[in-house]
Amino acid sequence: MNESAPPSGPKPPSSGQRWPDGWTKLHVYLTDLDQVKAVAESYREVIDRAAGDRPVPHEWLHATVASVECDAASIDGPTLERLIRRLRAEAGEIKAFPLTIGPALAATGAIMLDTFPDSEFGRLKRACVDAINATIEGGVGHPGGGPGHVSLSYRSDDVGVDRQRGAIQNKLRDVRPGRTEITVTGVDLVRVSQSDDASTYTWEYIARIPLGE
Repeated sequence: MNESAPPSGPKPPSSGQRWPDGWTKLHVYLTDLDQVKAVAESYREVIDRAAGDRPVPHEWLHATVASVECDAASIDGPTLERLIRRLRAEAGEIKAFPLTIGPALAATGAIMLDTFPDSEFGRLKRACVDAINATIEGGVGHPGGGPGHVSLSYRSDDVGVDRQRGAIQNKLRDVRPGRTEITVTGVDLVRVSQSDDASTYTWEYIARIPLGE
């Protein structure tokens, strides 16, 4: 049973679109990515050749687990505390697991590192979405879009379609080693801000969500 009233306000934007003025959004992110920084740097030369792509600074590398699709300001303190408890309870049922990050793929709106396998990461996504929707009404809990990934760049929504995406993908395939393996031991609930052109995402930490032992 949901524990809070549904948020009101503008309809949540689709992925990659600009958020309404003044919005921030709660996300569950995987941010323990120190091992990924060297891989991200190995792709930098190719990213710099991709006209319109803006590299993600290493400190903002992340994999989206789940999002709360409403203005974070509409979620009051008691609801936020309930959400943290529910996220910790759900994530605590999942044990730490290995995750391969890479190689990079040139998607329409970003260059991103693929993740594999999908099984436990997908289970973590579902658990966090369930926790959000059990706490906040309105079906505002959404999983990270598509298979797991870590974006290395974003394209401003002012930039048109890149006709050279196939050529960029060929160059990405030449990068070695291009991937690394990490162990996922927890994720973070964060409050995310979006730049005016939807090309940059930064955040402040709210709570650590550890996985089970």
